[in-house]
Amino acid sequence: MSEFFTSYPKTISIVKGLQDFIHKEEIELDHLSLMVKTKKDEIINALMSEGFKGVKLENRKPTQIGQGFSKKLTKPWEIHVRLLEMQKGLIAIHAEVEISRRYIQHIRSVRSPVIYEIESILKTHKIEYQIWHARLKQYITSVIDNHQITLNAPRLPPIPWKHMAGSVVTLSLIYLAKFVGVF
Repeated sequence: MSEFFTSYPKTISIVKGLQDFIHKEEIELDHLSLMVKTKKDEIINALMSEGFKGVKLENRKPTQIGQGFSKKLTKPWEIHVRLLEMQKGLIAIHAEVEISRRYIQHIRSVRSPVIYEIESILKTHKIEYQIWHARLKQYITSVIDNHQITLNAPRLPPIPWKHMAGSVVTLSLIYLAKFVGVF
């Protein structure tokens, strides 16, 4: 099974040269987001041109704008992006890498917020952004070093929902037929 490697800011500079340290345990709290002051359509077009597709079923965040977006990475990983409406016309972009929702293991999979993967898309499409640290309520002026993160795929091979549902329906019909006396 494949692993997914990414980086996440560790030591950061904020206003006036002050530095802060993001502990490994804080990463899953996802305090960082990319803030943009542009129309949502411009962000959506950038995501779509990079291969993202709309997500039909997801846990929506309270200030989420519309549906989220996902893009398949190497099997079994996908990146999931949400746009959140903030004050003063700002849009926050939150993204995480997780086991694809195509597989049953998605429900309890390991996940990690990501910044750099989305940052590169914004740079490619010349969309201005800043990294916002929600806990500090400050913009990050620079990243000094990073955590190196490795996400391990589940030990069992990924099981697609469609195959699982088909098997359950087939077995149910066989047992129903036995119960009714067809066999």
